[in-house]
Amino acid sequence: MSVYTPLTQAQVELFMSGFPLGELQSYQGIEAGVENTNFFVTTSQGEFVLTLFEQHQYNEVRELVTLAHHLGQAGLQVPAPLEDNQGEWLHTLEGKPAILCQRLPGEHISTPSEAHCFAIGAALAELHQAAQSLQQSRADEHGLDWWQAVRDEFAAELSTEEKALLDDEIAWQRDQQANWQSLPSGWVHGDLFHDNALFVAGTDQVGAILDLYHASSGVLLMDIAIVANDWCLDKQGNWLGNKQQALLDGYSSIRPLSDAELASWNQALRAGALRWWAGRLVNRCKQQQSGAELTAIKDPDEYKAKLEKHRA
Repeated sequence: MSVYTPLTQAQVELFMSGFPLGELQSYQGIEAGVENTNFFVTTSQGEFVLTLFEQHQYNEVRELVTLAHHLGQAGLQVPAPLEDNQGEWLHTLEGKPAILCQRLPGEHISTPSEAHCFAIGAALAELHQAAQSLQQSRADEHGLDWWQAVRDEFAAELSTEEKALLDDEIAWQRDQQANWQSLPSGWVHGDLFHDNALFVAGTDQVGAILDLYHASSGVLLMDIAIVANDWCLDKQGNWLGNKQQALLDGYSSIRPLSDAELASWNQALRAGALRWWAGRLVNRCKQQQSGAELTAIKDPDEYKAKLEKHRA
């Protein structure tokens, strides 16, 4: 279970006493997730999600969650932070930045269908459009410079062949940067895996988009590619039916893709696979070094395989 920071009932009761949300009835750690600690919290007035940020500083979280607040104001179903009795929505709990959000309706889909892919594509396009009016921006922390830093810091974890693959892909992506930077950009989710979306039970209607904590300024096409790599491929990197086309059709139904974006699709798929191969290597190394309990380690080799398929 992905709970890095356990909490006692007394700690949760004290925290919840600062909100006008009734008395605590129960709380439970949430298994899904890799980087943050999450709890379902039930009070006499409803159900909520308490999140402790394990890898971000207080001011950084304020920047990240501002987007969720903005999207919530625009009417999108996202985990927008709730204000306490003093009107503050960002807190500190056990030394970690923390927020409390309403628990959103819906259920996770373990195997997305083509209809789910179409729906999430449309929802992602709506998110991109709604975020355009947010004047604040946040630099992407997982671009080329980060990839190179990961290579240098964690090279000991890679085989000779993996180092060669990583170096070659970084070099190729660097050579394509002029084209990449010319593509439409804005706020991107950055982490829209299928376990970060909820669907209304028994339907293909998106109930909510979760986990906006990787959100930053970036190339919009990269966001779609991250979805495609998770929702539309098997773990060996093979396309599943017409899910890729359904995703692109859904997105284009709200925001049509330009010819330049369509021509850059393979580059985006490769960049998305590289970003999450490196990200999973980072998470695995950090978890091994920290000895953290109750953590779920996702396999980096899945995204290495996807990168290799896109390169082929």
